[in-house]
Amino acid sequence: MKENDFILLVFKQLSGDITAAETLLLGDWISQSPENERIANEYSLVWEKSGTYQKQFSLNLEADFAEVQARIRAEEQPTIKVSFFSTRLLRIAAALALLLLAVWGYSTFGPSQHYDSVASAQQEVKQLLALSDGTQVWLRQGSSLEYVKSFDGKKTRQVKLKGEAYFEVAHDPQHPFKVELEKDGTVEVLGTQFNVKQTENATTVLVRSGNVQYTLESGVKSPVLQANQVAVFDRNAGTLRVSNKTSLNELSWQTGGLEFVKTPLSQVLLDLEKFYNVKISLPNKAMADCPHSALLSKQSLNNVLEGLAVAYQLKVNVVGPGEYLLSGGMCR
Repeated sequence: MKENDFILLVFKQLSGDITAAETLLLGDWISQSPENERIANEYSLVWEKSGTYQKQFSLNLEADFAEVQARIRAEEQPTIKVSFFSTRLLRIAAALALLLLAVWGYSTFGPSQHYDSVASAQQEVKQLLALSDGTQVWLRQGSSLEYVKSFDGKKTRQVKLKGEAYFEVAHDPQHPFKVELEKDGTVEVLGTQFNVKQTENATTVLVRSGNVQYTLESGVKSPVLQANQVAVFDRNAGTLRVSNKTSLNELSWQTGGLEFVKTPLSQVLLDLEKFYNVKISLPNKAMADCPHSALLSKQSLNNVLEGLAVAYQLKVNVVGPGEYLLSGGMCR
């Protein structure tokens, strides 16, 4: 830790906000040298001289400086002694102003929020029942989320995500919801349903409903994403691409099933392959664009394929372990 960090610990000790661990750190630092002890004592003196500080810090340098000027004018007398006292008071005021700036910097940029965390095991899809504002969060395998216990008094509802999660954000236009990503920036919303997926090479933001904006660390912003749109940042190429989705079945890990609304049959089969971990071939290219609508939840693959066979006059052949061939077919 740097000297300024220990000065902030002095301030926290004086205001009563210091933790036991921080008290030990401060004590060790003060005992390391007479100079450190002198610095701590000087700031303690500044604190005592100010006589106006409360536990909750509020920065108003103009008001503080005006108060110091008033005190100086009240003490001014045409004697050397009073001049010396005023100079000393100015030195205290200057030190106090530095302390105010240091604390403001700490409160603005430092670790002012204490985060709790929850993680999902490699074989577990874990739902965090609700954040304090009513937002629902599902974590995918191997992912973790950091969050504050309460958003009360905060202008922004902010969480930190590592991995992949699905969010149903409680609507609150006055307090935007921000997801700080492990890499590649932040995602900001007011109230919506969306998924964020981070892999080694890319970050993907998929919107189910509402409006979402994805901002890269460089400051580049995506267009405002709406329902059935996805933004993909390719980390290797350094490109951000936005497109429309014909299927939201990338979310099947969270929903527990597949959903198709006039989805081309070629995309249907791709989603089935991912969901059931199989290989499905459709040689008849004329069938690729046939629109398919269905809601599939906890159905066996055999039942799903039988339904497709009946609907499109297809013949289902098993060509190997986990491999299927759909032949023939007619678009409805």
